[in-house]
Amino acid sequence: MPRQTKAFAPWNLFSALLLMPEQRSAVGVQKVLRDYGITVNTASGVVEVAQLMRSRRLDLLVFDSDVPWVEQLACLSPATNWRGVAIAMSSLARRQGSGGRRVHFTLSKPLTADLLVRALKAAYTNLAQQRIATYRHSIPARLVSGTLNHRGWQRTLHQVNVLNLSQTGLCLNAAEPLPHGASLSMSLTLPESAYSVHASGNIVWSHSNGKTGISFDRASGPEMKKFQEHLNEWLPPELGLVARISG
Repeated sequence: MPRQTKAFAPWNLFSALLLMPEQRSAVGVQKVLRDYGITVNTASGVVEVAQLMRSRRLDLLVFDSDVPWVEQLACLSPATNWRGVAIAMSSLARRQGSGGRRVHFTLSKPLTADLLVRALKAAYTNLAQQRIATYRHSIPARLVSGTLNHRGWQRTLHQVNVLNLSQTGLCLNAAEPLPHGASLSMSLTLPESAYSVHASGNIVWSHSNGKTGISFDRASGPEMKKFQEHLNEWLPPELGLVARISG
């Protein structure tokens, strides 16, 4: 693949996981990704992929369908919680028999640089929107009120602090562990904001030290849209530029 010279942004905002069986072909794909400002990670098995997915943000998955264990990847399941973009490289026979996977683009092999660049450009808006939506804001937001519902009982939350939040959820620090799977209705205020937003969500992880991850319900109304716009005002400059370009 010839080396590309264009880039989405100079800040390496996006990161990719590249899975290819041949090192020579992988080098060419890596060059294209890096020239477009994308940090490249590699893995050699299902367990390593799962560890990477848990330990860092991955916006993009680029994989060759000839990788023998790719069918076992949880991130390609339709039920996955991973919201990145998946690009598959595949022969015609593989494309006809690859149903059921969560793949956004399928590129014919042998892959050319121009074909990969076109796919990256087509995926850019999705990459940018997901990156902005999941950006963790460490700002002094406040939980004004919260009600926990779990297995038929409910109680009011006390002594709970917001550690960080994004458009898709937030991390709380509670005085005690909160039950995984419980639902939560809450009222939040943002710094320098005169209004509070009412939101609901579910506890998706909970640690014994009281730290808890909440995923907002996906139903979005005018109130949540206004909340997201306020959060965008707190984006770092490079992401703020991406938001304006892709908005």
